[in-house]
This record gives sequence, structure tokens and C-alpha cells, in this order.
Amino acid sequence: MIICQVLGFALPTHAAPSAGVKVVFLSPDTSRFWHMVGGFMQAVADDLEIDLTIYTDQDRNRFSYRDLLNKVLEQPDRPDYIVFMCKEKVTHDMLTRVGEAGIKVFTFNTSVPEEELAKTGQPREKLPHWIGHLSPDNRAAGATLATELFKRYQQKTGNQANMLVGLSGSRDSSAAIHRNEGLRNMLEGQGSIDHQLLFADWDQEEARLKVERLIARYPALDLIWNASDGMALGAIDAARATGRKPGEDLMVGGLDWEQRALDEIGEGRMALSLGRHFMGGGLALLLIHDYHTGYDFAGQGGVSMNYSLAIADRDNLGGVREVMDPANWDETDFRQFSKHYTEALRGDTATASELLDDFMGALSPGFQR
Repeated sequence: MIICQVLGFALPTHAAPSAGVKVVFLSPDTSRFWHMVGGFMQAVADDLEIDLTIYTDQDRNRFSYRDLLNKVLEQPDRPDYIVFMCKEKVTHDMLTRVGEAGIKVFTFNTSVPEEELAKTGQPREKLPHWIGHLSPDNRAAGATLATELFKRYQQKTGNQANMLVGLSGSRDSSAAIHRNEGLRNMLEGQGSIDHQLLFADWDQEEARLKVERLIARYPALDLIWNASDGMALGAIDAARATGRKPGEDLMVGGLDWEQRALDEIGEGRMALSLGRHFMGGGLALLLIHDYHTGYDFAGQGGVSMNYSLAIADRDNLGGVREVMDPANWDETDFRQFSKHYTEALRGDTATASELLDDFMGALSPGFQR
């Protein structure tokens, strides 16, 4: 423990030991979402006999994330693969350093930043050790969230919404940038509706303060679009404190399937949340494992894959909770989705979205998207 603290990163956590592939995952922060990502990855790793080690960036910025990678590469016991998230201005450098160490890499969760793509190319194009990339379709998610808010407001009130406020994350986050683009694309088809897009840095308290001021300034505010559930929860707190009734005269939605957000959906105060990307790391491990054992995923969706997010609302809340229940992760045998373990799948070309659909069906039989 002392050595790990001196090196400046969190004590690693391990899945079951394996005679097979060794994988390191660099978790970008200590939030509940990333704990959930890591927990799901470990459940998949246990079934596939992957030796998984997770290191967590305590300082939560792109440079400390790069430093974390460097510290891992300095260790004598190197993994076969490293899994990490793409970040602005450091992705090419990180990918290059992993290649120089003779290790393969798989990136996931956010799109490759546009300015980095010119240097990196696509996986296996300029950097052959970069075997794959997996991310949610954040543009589609931003548009879907807005569309659903408009629809649900009209269904609830019988009126057309007049004003929308969007709360985005950080300006250098590709997830926030693409979700914003999806929102703007949707709004272009809505005519002259009043709207504003503000940045709240993914922070619940900052979102609460901004929404309090906005409601005081714009009492006719109808819709609050949030690039994360944390900010949606801040918006709900602000609305209730100012006498508004979220779920009745104001529609609020977000992304991430946060636990409290699901509770607010159950209480009717939050309209919906888009999620399931917490399973992206587990899917990345499945693809890495099959690649390592000779079943390359390149032919079933390419080396750079997108998947759709799923809606959680009051109609399917029970199923969503089953999907997110760690007990169900442990009870599900993820070998059934592996071409290495399941011969019948070896000719299958399921996309990333279809594989996540399969995961969800196993975790919650009869789940309705």
C-alpha cells in the first residue's frame, strides 16, 4: 500500500487470477459511475479467466491520466493489453507510449478527440498495436434525450414546450461535445423554440445554482436537458426549491443511469435517463479475449465501433435495476457471449449494440428497451 501511495495512484484491484490474458484498465476517476464500470468489468473478467488489474486516477485530469499510464508502463510485470479512455491532447501520446512498450491497447467510452484523429488515424491504421475502439453514440443520445423530453412534456401537459435549457459537461470532453451536437441537431427541426446551452462541468451543485438563477429569469422554462444524471439531479433540486414541479410542469432528463436518478424516475420527478454505457468496459474485455484467442472482432462491426444507449423510464425501471444489480452480474455466465467458449457463435457478426442487447437480456430476461 505504501508503494502504491508513493507512486501516486490508487491501490490496484484484481479479478480472479488467470493462466491466460493479462489486462490493465485505467479508470479515469473515483466516481460511482467508474466504480460500476470496473465492477462490471471484473464480473466479465472472472468468467473469461482474464487477469484484470484496475488503477484509478485520483487527480481526474488528462495529464494525471497520462502520468498514471507511465507509472504502469514502468512496472516490471507488464500486461498483454491496456484499456483506457481517450482524452483531449494526450490520446496520441498515450497510444504511442503503449506501443513502444510492446503492449496492445483498446480504447473505449468516449470518441477519439477530433484533433487527435489526424495523428492517430483509426485503430490498426497508423498504430497497429491499437486494436480497437468502442464508444456510445453520444450524438444520437443527445438528440434522443431532447426528442423524448419534448414528447413527454406534450403528453403530460397537452401543450408544446416553449423553452429548453441544456446543461453540458466540460468544454474539452468529447462526450459532452457530441451530446451537445445531438441536441443542437434536434433543435434545428423545432423551429423557433427558445433555448440556451450552459456548461456545468458535470457538477451537481453547479447545475443546481445555475438552474435556480435560470428559473428566476425564465419562469416559462419547460425542459431541462442534461448531459449527465448528476447535473439532472441538481436541476431537480433547484426546480423543487423554486416551487416548480418536475415531472408535471417541467420535464428533466439526463444520461448515466445513476442510482438516485433512477429513484427520481420512480418518483415521477425525472422523465428519463439514457444509459448502459457502464457495460462498455465489459464488452471491451469480451472483444479483447476473443481477439487474443484467435477470433478477431474486426469482421463484426469494424475495429472502431459505436453502440446505442437505452432509455430508462417508469415503464422499464425494474428491468434496468436488474441489469445494474451486481448480484446478477455474478450470476450471469459471460462465456456464453464468447466465440472462444461458444462454438455456435464463431460465424456470428453481432454488432456492439446487439452484443449489449444480449448482455441486458441475460441480466434481465424480458427486458424492454
